[in-house]
Amino acid sequence: MGKTVLKKLNKYTDLKEKHTKIVNKFPQFFAFSNEQLEKGLKKLNVTKEEICSTGYGGFIRKIDKKAYGDMWLKISKETEEAQKDDLYLFQAFLYELANHEFCITCDYEDTLSSLGFEYEKMTKRELEILKKAKSEYLNNCEDYLKWLN
Repeated sequence: MGKTVLKKLNKYTDLKEKHTKIVNKFPQFFAFSNEQLEKGLKKLNVTKEEICSTGYGGFIRKIDKKAYGDMWLKISKETEEAQKDDLYLFQAFLYELANHEFCITCDYEDTLSSLGFEYEKMTKRELEILKKAKSEYLNNCEDYLKWLN
């Protein structure tokens, strides 16, 4: 099944790519030094007083705070809706198991965290899909690791 899944359009990576494009288009910058801060201010054509932090080194214009929040709310709602689809969720687990090298770590924490899940709070349906994805991944982990790289 591994190669078949790899050849199909992947609902998870398609949505992830869509969301990445939306976030990358948003007027923002990241700065971890004064030089980067100055470049970011020029990029947005603003002063220090006209920006606010989004955390993790990110900055946006204060006037864009609502639009920024709305963007993340939309992304969150689309993701939540997508997770109701068994195939999407299977592909999400499969992708993130490979992405976090579950075949080496045998630890779900990074995989689940990247998808906003906590093992103890998962539903029976989610756990069953995770189990199927784990089995698929471990049976074909070399294919999946090549697919990611």
